[in-house]
Amino acid sequence: MRGETPRDGPTAGNESLRDGEGKTGQGEELIMAATHGSQRLSLFGSDPSRAGGCVMRRALTLLPFMALLFILPFRGTVAIRLVCLAAALLLALFLWRRLAPPRIPCKPAFGVWALIAVISLAGAVDPAYSLGEIKNEIVYTMMAFVAFFATTRKESDLKWLLLSLAAGASVLCLGAIQSHWQLGAWQERATFYGGTGAFAGYAAAVAPMLFLLAAYTPERRRRGAVFAVFALVAVTTLLSLQRTVWWVFALEGLIALVLLKRGGLIRLSWTGLMTSVLLVVVLTGGIFLAVHQERVKGDVDAEINRDSRPKVWLSVVHRIAERPLAGAGFGRGVMSKADRDLVPKDNSMLWHAHNIFLDYGLQMGLPGMLALAWVVFCLLREYWRLCNAPDDKLKLLGIAGLMLVAGVMLRNQASDEFLRDASILFWALNGALLGFGRRRLESHRI
Repeated sequence: MRGETPRDGPTAGNESLRDGEGKTGQGEELIMAATHGSQRLSLFGSDPSRAGGCVMRRALTLLPFMALLFILPFRGTVAIRLVCLAAALLLALFLWRRLAPPRIPCKPAFGVWALIAVISLAGAVDPAYSLGEIKNEIVYTMMAFVAFFATTRKESDLKWLLLSLAAGASVLCLGAIQSHWQLGAWQERATFYGGTGAFAGYAAAVAPMLFLLAAYTPERRRRGAVFAVFALVAVTTLLSLQRTVWWVFALEGLIALVLLKRGGLIRLSWTGLMTSVLLVVVLTGGIFLAVHQERVKGDVDAEINRDSRPKVWLSVVHRIAERPLAGAGFGRGVMSKADRDLVPKDNSMLWHAHNIFLDYGLQMGLPGMLALAWVVFCLLREYWRLCNAPDDKLKLLGIAGLMLVAGVMLRNQASDEFLRDASILFWALNGALLGFGRRRLESHRI
């Protein structure tokens, strides 16, 4: 990463204090001592011994946040997950004045999203179900977003959160790999690591955060450990035999390449950039085909004929066109409740549209689809602003945020897994990134 010592900074000032023989004078030593002393006073007041207490209190504050990120992907942890989420929000509210968070971004979009979901209750086929889904997919997720946004103040806070996420991903992947080694296949049920579809969505969210953690980690050994975690995620993704997620990884990688080049964060010619883009596309295509062949066992034509999603998508579009301003109520399961004729008789697994925007259209009509698009646009706009910041670390933060939003949205165009733990994870990570990013951006404007 780039870094230059300013000519009018402390180094230039200290050079004027050197004595005639070229040795460091006493004035420089006094300035250094005064600087270190002022740093200690600014951090810990008049008593440097309070350092340990401050670190301990900060660690305790972050504990429920770290625990939540660690356990989210594990099956059977709903109660612990909700306890951690409630504790995180209560801590954030209790410490709100001390944390002094900046203004929460995207509030109008969030408000319209929630309002349309509530309005959809009026025509809901199952109001009790839809109300429960609003609680799970909007209330809980916004609790996570606000709590993480308010609490993630410093780079060290963000690193601890990302480390806990990486630790959880390591345990999950090691368990899935070990189970696959013993049993010869991915166990979709009765396992702590969950199904393949859920894992693909999890991997799409974890990959950009590992990129950011590696970029924020200058030490080679620690950065190597982050790369090792990504290798575990990649191997586990291969074993899951999920196909779309490889194009998700490709999209995230291309976003990183182009924006790192644009921001001057890597030295790469335009020819080198285009070559890298081509390599990413070719490599992804090769992996996709290999996974597809393994998944269908060579019977490609039969697999294409069995995939009913394109037909379902067309039928869903027609149904949305029939009632563009209203839906059957919030919740992914309303298609199986109100539009059972859309579920293929030979494939009961397609009980929802397997596309997040089409599912929203069935639930809330075009207003719901537009509300979701507005939320996504607002998030992308926030991260684009960070990409244009003068600070390299803010640029990296913006790139990771764009990778996260684009990757998760692409993943959910072919299989709508944006609910429960996946949605809480997505919004918690966005809260952490934007909480730290907005604070750092505002500090540059002062």
